[in-house]
Amino acid sequence: MDMLRLEFDIQHHLVLSKKISFDHALIRIILSTLASPYEIANLSKKDLRMIGKNFAVRFAHGRFSPIDEETFKLVNSLEKERPFDLDENKMDEIVAKYSPSDRKYTAKKLRNAMMKYLRDASFFEFEIEKLSLKELLNFMLDFNPLYSGSWLDEDGLKEFILNYSAINGIEDAKRVSEETGIEYEFVSQVMKTEKSIFVLADKFKAKNLSPEDE
Repeated sequence: MDMLRLEFDIQHHLVLSKKISFDHALIRIILSTLASPYEIANLSKKDLRMIGKNFAVRFAHGRFSPIDEETFKLVNSLEKERPFDLDENKMDEIVAKYSPSDRKYTAKKLRNAMMKYLRDASFFEFEIEKLSLKELLNFMLDFNPLYSGSWLDEDGLKEFILNYSAINGIEDAKRVSEETGIEYEFVSQVMKTEKSIFVLADKFKAKNLSPEDE
């Protein structure tokens, strides 16, 4: 359940930040490229590249990273040539706005959480600095949900809604919709017909609780 909760926390930042394009772009670039606050602060639009049919970004000190198409386009759409001309404290404030109510993330903590998720998903201990751009791209295409869009597609949002409701103890679909920014009709339908894996796991645990455990 720890990794399921980690995934929920990451997706929480991604979904809730969609309300504000700048904030969403910051969250996405952390999750898509595993960039540090220093790399993000020093990024300019000219560092965004197309290499063949793929999208990439060149960070400070010459590190190249793949970047998913949606994040590439969103960062390019921001007003300033240096889109994220912020200090680390300001980045932390933005990230914290979209953290779950019971735990707060900073930019670095969100980056570390994503790295932990990717290691678990791939069963692969990796050091991004040691992977070539092609190797890192293939890795992200296989394991990073931003590249497939699965955290924000219909199935991904269904799972998020159910988990958000279960973790926060909210049964009111209107409130879930208002807090997450997801359309009410969709939220209502999902909450009527399906159950969160967190709820199912708790029921399984209770059912199998031995007398000694009680």
